[in-house]
Amino acid sequence: MRSWRKTLGIWLLSRFVGVPVPWEAARQKDGAALLAYEHRRLLALAHAGEAVPPVLAFDGHTLVTGDVGPTLEHRLGQLPEAERLPLMCAASADLARFHARGQWHGGAQSRNITWDGQRFARLDFEEQLRPGLSLPMVQIYDLIQLVLSLSRHFERLGPPAVQAVLQAYCQVAEQAHWTGTDARPDLAGFLSHLLPRIRRVQRLAAWSDRLHTSRELQRLRTVLDGLQAFVDASR
Repeated sequence: MRSWRKTLGIWLLSRFVGVPVPWEAARQKDGAALLAYEHRRLLALAHAGEAVPPVLAFDGHTLVTGDVGPTLEHRLGQLPEAERLPLMCAASADLARFHARGQWHGGAQSRNITWDGQRFARLDFEEQLRPGLSLPMVQIYDLIQLVLSLSRHFERLGPPAVQAVLQAYCQVAEQAHWTGTDARPDLAGFLSHLLPRIRRVQRLAAWSDRLHTSRELQRLRTVLDGLQAFVDASR
């Protein structure tokens, strides 16, 4: 269960980045309800043929699932630097195929995606973002979560790596037959409105020497520059 402070932080941050997560979804105050929700989502995704952990047992209080391999974050940490970008692009392209089938994750960070050497799978489905948000909005949220979770790997590769990951997603999205009643996510349009707001915060942070030189802010700059390059190339 999330504290009030963490809930408020998530709720405010989501609105700042343009993904208005409902308060009820951010709060997560009922552990049993969260497990029941995740249980339903796992069963539904498995029934749809998606790669998710198999449910081994659920008694209303404990959810036991099977193993689907090491996380993407773990695998990237094991790879030589030169081999990381192809795997990141492959994960992004796989997310696009997942979305094109009318699905959404809600927690698409690299720690919640697994890679067993042959296929990607997904875990952690506690976020109750639908129907509070539209499907395209949640799918954009998924991709942003993935990109931000890869920021430490982008640090040495630079903004072109960020752009490549986004382009890998869009290339698949443009070629796929999109399922569902909602429109395909307008990633470039969303980012064009988001980036000026984040840039303003970045400029404010530059007034602090400690923040300006922090590794976290340096990584954020790399991601922002890559997002901007993607938007510029999409015009």
